[in-house]
Amino acid sequence: MYTYLEKELVIPSKNIIIIIDYIHLKKNCNTEFYANEIKNKKIINLAPKEEKSVIITDNEIYFTSYALSTLMSRSNEYLRISGGSNSNE
Repeated sequence: MYTYLEKELVIPSKNIIIIIDYIHLKKNCNTEFYANEIKNKKIINLAPKEEKSVIITDNEIYFTSYALSTLMSRSNEYLRISGGSNSNE
């Protein structure tokens, strides 16, 4: 399964570690987690000054202007159309 992020960028869903709302990333309880994640990952901001969601994968951190609910809806729509299951195969 693949997840469309933004600007014609599609990534394998199996590489996604977490999708989080951008506002939650900046909260104190997540600063240590974020600091550890950015040490060895490439940051790709697809929506400068319009960030709504953060997608952390094995090797990258993506910022997108789409809300978390939109990203989840797109994944579910892909599953419905393809007749696939909800696994990260």
